[in-house]
Amino acid sequence: MKPWKLLETKYLVDAPWLKVAKEKCELPNGKVIDDFYTLWQPDWVLILARTATGRWVMTEQYRHGSQTIELEFPAGIINKDETPKQAALRELQEECGYRPCEAPSSDCHALHTKYLGSLPVNPDRHRGKFHIVFIDGVSKAGGTHFDSTEDIESSELSDEELQTKMANGTFCHPLQIAGYYKWKLATR
Repeated sequence: MKPWKLLETKYLVDAPWLKVAKEKCELPNGKVIDDFYTLWQPDWVLILARTATGRWVMTEQYRHGSQTIELEFPAGIINKDETPKQAALRELQEECGYRPCEAPSSDCHALHTKYLGSLPVNPDRHRGKFHIVFIDGVSKAGGTHFDSTEDIESSELSDEELQTKMANGTFCHPLQIAGYYKWKLATR
């Protein structure tokens, strides 16, 4: 099997948070597709943060795409100068006011923070990916620092409560559920 050959790209939307391209591609069999549309958004980090008592840190916020208030794990865009782990620690503090251990030392972060890898957002048409970071032993330590567009409430759920919410559709973000199961499989 061979990849497609990209012949031409025309950006229909070229903004910092979203790019939409119309691409002309040649398939290995010689067929040419004149209008294959792709999307790009910045890479982001999914934060699976668990307290010392085994409860998951969760957020609720309005999501305009679905026009609903959604239960989610904390998450956020990775800045250009950050690793996924650094972005996870920053976003967890900013969105929820949590961090690992009592003191914000790098040794403490390294002991409790594990990078689980990345997954594509949608390999068919989307060029972005999300990174999964597990942070164990977090506790409330300080206030939140929301961006001007954020209004977030935090809570904690046991693993059983989280799985019940997955089963009944209260927690329904498919990429976040995939990240949770990636963690679950890594800890078997």
